[in-house]
Amino acid sequence: MHELKGLLRQAAERFPQRVAFIEPGGERISYSGLKELASRLSGLLMGQGVAAGDRVGVCLPKSILSVASIFGILEGETAYVPLDVEAPAARNGYILENCRAKALLLEPGLLDDYAGQFHGRYEVHEVPGLPLVLLSLDFSEAGPLEVPEGLAYILYTSGSTGLPKGVLISHSNAYCFVEWAGQAFGITEADVFSSIAPFHFDLSVFDLFTAVLHGASVVLIGNQMAKNPMQLAALIDEYAISVWYATPTTLKIMLRFGRLARYRHDSLRIVLFAGEVFPITPLREIKERWSTAAFYNLYGPTETNVCTFHPIPEEIPEAQTAPFPIGEACPYARCRLLIGEESFPPEHGLEGELLVAGASVMAGYLNLPERNEQAFWQEAGEKWYRTGDIVRVNAEGALEYLSRKDRMVKRNGYRIELGEVESALHRHPGISEAGVISRQEGQEVQIIAFYSTKDPENALPLLELNAFMARQLPAYMAPDKFVHLAETPKTATHKVNYQALLQLV
Repeated sequence: MHELKGLLRQAAERFPQRVAFIEPGGERISYSGLKELASRLSGLLMGQGVAAGDRVGVCLPKSILSVASIFGILEGETAYVPLDVEAPAARNGYILENCRAKALLLEPGLLDDYAGQFHGRYEVHEVPGLPLVLLSLDFSEAGPLEVPEGLAYILYTSGSTGLPKGVLISHSNAYCFVEWAGQAFGITEADVFSSIAPFHFDLSVFDLFTAVLHGASVVLIGNQMAKNPMQLAALIDEYAISVWYATPTTLKIMLRFGRLARYRHDSLRIVLFAGEVFPITPLREIKERWSTAAFYNLYGPTETNVCTFHPIPEEIPEAQTAPFPIGEACPYARCRLLIGEESFPPEHGLEGELLVAGASVMAGYLNLPERNEQAFWQEAGEKWYRTGDIVRVNAEGALEYLSRKDRMVKRNGYRIELGEVESALHRHPGISEAGVISRQEGQEVQIIAFYSTKDPENALPLLELNAFMARQLPAYMAPDKFVHLAETPKTATHKVNYQALLQLV
C-alpha cells in the first residue's frame, strides 16, 4: 500500500544531496539532512511513549523544523495534527483534547499560553539544539477514541456547531491525489515548488508530498510573507519557482499590488489555483503576464482532497465572462448530483448538490457519528460525500460551481462556518443574542456580525469586540463589521431571522 511515510526515505535514497526545503533568506536542507532530522524527532517522540496509531500536534511556524516534524511523526506510524500558530490557544487546546493527542511539538514562546489549557495534564521536555519543546499530553480522562487504521493526518475545519471538526485522512486518501498530481503536471526533480498554504490548510498536502515524491525543491513561505504580494513576486524570480499553488485571492492581490512587471517570472511552468471561484478578468490578466505557465483550476473540499480539475485554455476568449468550470472528476474520484431524494450521474443540464466517492474521500469526522450520518449519501452500499456545493453540468460535461446550500462561506480559500463565528460571539458576557451573515462585496466575501447586549441601549466598544474575537477565533474568521441591535429579529419559530438581517446591510 502506498503511504506518505515512505516518501522522504525514498527521496533521500534517490536524491541525497538535492536541496529539499528552503527558508527564504535563511537555511536550506538536503533530502538526506531532512531524513536525519525527521528520524531524530521520530526517535524523540517514541522515547516519550508515542506509539503507532497515536496523534501528535504540531504548533510551529512554517520552517524546515516543522516539515521535519511532520515527516518524523509519519515515520513513527503516527498521525500529525497541524495547528494554526496564530490561532487562540483555547481553540488549539480543544483540538488537541478532541483528538486525544499524545504529544505536542510547540514553539517555545507559546509554552505559557498552552500550559494554561491543559491543567497539569502535561510534561515539558526540552529538545537540545532545536527551537521547540515537546509536551507529553495525558487526555486519558476524556475516554478512549476510535480512529481508522492507516490514519496520516487530521485537519480541523470550521464547525457549524461552534467547535472545529476533525477530518480524518488516511495515507491512501492522500497518496492517490499526490501520485496523480505528480503525473498530471509532469513533476520532476528539476521543479521548484512554492509552499504558500499553512500546513493546517489542505492545499499544503500537494506542496509537501508531491514535491518529495519527485525529489523537487520547496520554498517555504511563512504566514507574514504570504500576505506580502511584492515579496511573493520577488520569490518567484529569486528562486526560479516553477510550480505555484495558491488561492485566487492570493493571485488577485499579487496582480494588484505585487508589481509583477519588476520581476522575471518565466520560470513558472505550472500555476494551480483552488479554494474559491476565480473571476475571469483577473484570471485572464495574470495568465497573460505568466504566459509560460499552464493554469489549472482544482476543486475539492478538505473531506475529499482535490477531486475535480479543469485546465485553463491557453487563450481565454474576450467574450468569456463566466468563471471556468471546476471540471471533471480526477481518475480516483467519481461524482454524482443529488437532486431531491435521488442521485444521478453528471449529464448535460442537470443541477444539484455534488456528491463525491472514491479513494480520496475521508473516513469521516472524528468522534461525530451524527455529523457523519449527515455528511454521506448512501447508495448501493457505497458512501458518497455530500459537498454542500450546488453544481451544474455544462454542454461539455464539465461541472460548474453555482453556490453553497448551507451557512458556510469561503474566504481566501478557508472554509468558515458562520455558526462558529456566531457561537464565539455568544461567549462574550455582555452579548445576549447574535446573528452572523455574509455578503458579497465586489469580489470579496464580507462577514457581518449583529449582536444585542444585555443593556439594549449600549453597544460594546469596537476595540473590545475585536480583541475578544481574536481570543476566540483564527484571524481569517474575524467579522469585517459589527452591528449593534436593540433586539435581534426572529422568525415565527423564534430563531434568528437571517433574511431580515440581510435587509439591514
